[in-house]
Order: sequence, then structure tokens, then C-alpha cells
Amino acid sequence: MRTMKSAILLLALMLPFTICAALTEVDFVYFNLSTNEIFVDSITGLPPWASPGVLVPVHAEDQLSEKSMTSWDPVRVAAKLTIVWREGGKTHQVDLKRDDLGIPAKVKKGKVRFTYLGGDKWRVRYLDKNT
Repeated sequence: MRTMKSAILLLALMLPFTICAALTEVDFVYFNLSTNEIFVDSITGLPPWASPGVLVPVHAEDQLSEKSMTSWDPVRVAAKLTIVWREGGKTHQVDLKRDDLGIPAKVKKGKVRFTYLGGDKWRVRYLDKNT
């Protein structure tokens, strides 16, 4: 009986945290569909922890192939994002506008998916978990 009371108490204490986490989960997800390994040095306009570092080539944008970072708090996204990466011994950079990508200034829930396609091309999509 005592074990059951402890289990119920534990579940009752965990419930608010589970609900809050589900309401504010923001994922930054990365894929590299090129044939080369790349190293993302920074993504200016996002928090420093959101940069993925090394991205190895993968064949598909599936959950088993992703590299991701998660925040349990809302994340502010600057009006301009600058991705700086190294590939084949050279440094590359691309500037992207948040509004062109459909990303809100403050992401409260959802995924921001970055896919490197090779040839200095990135595809960025915002996937709102509310839709």
C-alpha cells in the first residue's frame, strides 16, 4: 500500500513538468544530404548551443539520421541567420532571413529543420507542432 501511495505521489509531482515540457519543446534538427562531412562553426541569430558541430552525410531526413538540440524554453530567433561551416578545407557562409523561412521571432513550440544539400545550399523549414 505504501509503495502504491509513493508511486501516485511521484506521478502527481511529475505531471506538471511533463505538461510544461510538452507545451514549450523547441527542437533544432540538422541533416547533411551532401556527400561530404561538414563542420558547422556557428549559426548567428540562434543561441550558441543550437549549433550542431559535425554533420556527417546521411541519405534521408529521418529521425535516425538527425542531429538535434532541444530547448524546454521559448527561443528567440534573430531577423537574420548566418550559417558558417567548413567543408573540404574551405569556410563557407550563407545569410538567411527569418521572415523568408517562415520562422517566428520567438519559437515556443515546434521544430526548425536545417538541411544541407551540398553546393553551398541549405533548406530551412519551420514545423509548428500546433499544425
